[in-house]
Amino acid sequence: MDPFLESLMRLLRFIAAPLCGALVVSAQTFATPSAPPVTSESAEQTAIAFVEAFNALDPARFDAFFADDVTMFFPPGPFPSARVFGKKDVTAAFHRFFEMAKEKGAARLNIQPANLQVQNYGDLAMASFELGGKGSIGRRSILFRRDQSSWRIVHFHASSVQEPQ
Repeated sequence: MDPFLESLMRLLRFIAAPLCGALVVSAQTFATPSAPPVTSESAEQTAIAFVEAFNALDPARFDAFFADDVTMFFPPGPFPSARVFGKKDVTAAFHRFFEMAKEKGAARLNIQPANLQVQNYGDLAMASFELGGKGSIGRRSILFRRDQSSWRIVHFHASSVQEPQ
């Protein structure tokens, strides 16, 4: 190769590499993620932290657990009866529930998952548990997807059945 072209290529590499690195750092610095990180080693730890955020009636912390493309079937009660699509609509339904609980004087809830089972499938994990109630058993199934270092909820199914007599 021509010595002039070799020198020019070295100069471009010398200038371009740091410039590209600076652009990546700047983009990461100024990017606003859709949710605070929910970092956890396991889907089980994430499920436990999710229930704690629910119990705390803390919308910001609670919302961070949901993927943007989440779907949900809510339990009977003050929730939509049809499948709900998307983080915005799923969390809005929970926010209404949080407000109702606070209006009734609740500072926090005391949801106690029983029989928590987590099944791992690589970047997917299914957490299921039961909730005791008055005459019924709440059943919850939560599908998590691992995105980099976070587990996010991509589907949540909540239902209740009558307690056996």
